[in-house]
Amino acid sequence: MDLDLEEQEQLAKLKAFWQDYGRWLAIGVAIALLGFAIYWGFQKYQAKQALVASNTYEILLQQLTKNDLPAVLGTAKKIQSEYSGTAYAGMAGLLAANLAYSVSDKDAAIAQLEWVANSSKSESFVTIAKLRLSLIYIDQKTPESFALADKLLSGKVASGFEALQFERRGDWYWAQDKTADAKKSYIAAWNTLSDERLKTSGVKELDPALKKLQQQNPGPDQRLLKVKIDSLGGF
Repeated sequence: MDLDLEEQEQLAKLKAFWQDYGRWLAIGVAIALLGFAIYWGFQKYQAKQALVASNTYEILLQQLTKNDLPAVLGTAKKIQSEYSGTAYAGMAGLLAANLAYSVSDKDAAIAQLEWVANSSKSESFVTIAKLRLSLIYIDQKTPESFALADKLLSGKVASGFEALQFERRGDWYWAQDKTADAKKSYIAAWNTLSDERLKTSGVKELDPALKKLQQQNPGPDQRLLKVKIDSLGGF
């Protein structure tokens, strides 16, 4: 059937448009399809990595029950080397460091904590590793170790760890006999925990009597802090 003049003009415009832009449209569609394929493939790869890492992590947990440090360290390093992008790498490092420290292998503990602090994808795991490392360095009580601990305690921490950072800073001061500064840091840690509790309960501010009562009857997360504060003269 013959096309009328208007239809012929539209067809001519379509042919001209396709000649000018058709190639680029085809390339654009191909790139979009390729991008989707890569994304889908990466998601599938990540899921597979997480599954294998989970199985390896289960082996590490079994080794932990036997306190087999060489085996635990070997498995932790395997997870960190082959599955560094998963959460299991950070968890393995923290558990391996705990076991190493408990059997007085501080070098292995430090190595594992440093890996987590520098390589974990979890902000919380990084913070935990840095705070634990700072405590090890504080216990060494040398100018060099105090400097290392100071650097670790000066950075930003993940949300929810502010009180523990204040407490570790107090430990840092106390180990250097700076008791006044230590007490200030411990009280800052105490107040931070109290503020967090208030937010959870929905209460805006404690009256002085309740605040005094809380100081006399600390919660589980404040008991050690109270011991430290009392050792330095109390509130």
